[in-house]
Amino acid sequence: MTTIGINTLVYMSELNDGTPQSAILPVIAAHGVTLAEVRREYITEDGEFDAIAAAAKKHGLDLFYSVPESITIDGAAHPNFTGFLDEAKRMGVKNVKFNQGDVKDVDASVIAGLDAEAAAHGVTLTIENDQTPQNGTFACTEASLAHIAEVGGRIGYTFDLGNWFWRGENADEAFAKLREKITVFHLKNVNGAASREELSTTMLEDGVIDWRAMLPQLDPEVPVFLEFPIEADHVGEQVATLRSAVA
Repeated sequence: MTTIGINTLVYMSELNDGTPQSAILPVIAAHGVTLAEVRREYITEDGEFDAIAAAAKKHGLDLFYSVPESITIDGAAHPNFTGFLDEAKRMGVKNVKFNQGDVKDVDASVIAGLDAEAAAHGVTLTIENDQTPQNGTFACTEASLAHIAEVGGRIGYTFDLGNWFWRGENADEAFAKLREKITVFHLKNVNGAASREELSTTMLEDGVIDWRAMLPQLDPEVPVFLEFPIEADHVGEQVATLRSAVA
């Protein structure tokens, strides 16, 4: 059965007002989900790592960690890769997500090293297609995943459904070609505007993506996260909409 999660970006208004993610985790748990994804860019002080760990444990949440940094740079692991994994272990995180960087071009030994560090820290790794030309095109994503598989790497893939539109790519085609590589799914819908400047996320039922047709095609072990800003009083209905689609 598909597990539903909530990325703290859902509460972007609260985050931008300074609410710490440790205070948002109980709100997430109140929606009856067991997965939450916290974001490194909103952790502003060292003590928050421990506060997040405590809140997750208290409310029965498994944590994923979004790190908006490239997993590899100039053919090597990100200089602070081990530090990011130390943060993840401190919070009790299960999975750490990075941008692709130049992982499609690195030596097999680099990927083996990333896998070894992840194992030592008790976490899994994923890379994501984001909204940038460096890390978000279909071509680079496909090449990154192919190279990881070719060298026997264990790095997984977070498929972000809406981000393809910011790159002017076809989300349905990307899903069809990359579906078997997906280990985490970030769900959002978009308004389908022709220009990047006018593109925006929508409530799940209001956008142009037929996401309901995609979810049954995922391996049931793939968790599905809501990952777009939602007004607090509408989060419950969006969780219910997603839950009805995976029931």
